[in-house]
Amino acid sequence: MLELAKENDIYPGLITRWKRQYLDGKFHGTSASDTELRKMKLKICELEQMVGKLTMENYLFKKERKFALAMRKEVSSIITGPNSEELRRDVS
Repeated sequence: MLELAKENDIYPGLITRWKRQYLDGKFHGTSASDTELRKMKLKICELEQMVGKLTMENYLFKKERKFALAMRKEVSSIITGPNSEELRRDVS
């Protein structure tokens, strides 16, 4: 370490302190870029959840629309509509 300190013109005790801090984990996840990265990851998770929710809503709306169209078609049909029983009795 003494050689490294001389090469970089710094106090050897400073290298020892930095090494201890590094091993204690004090340099992990404390920088502004790490904080920003965590915020971005959180935002990505939120957006992925929103996309999933909107995808499901879209799927359900499409199913509901198809069902509503089928019901409207069935109700308007003389043969299969809700009043078809009355028509059959009248014809008989």
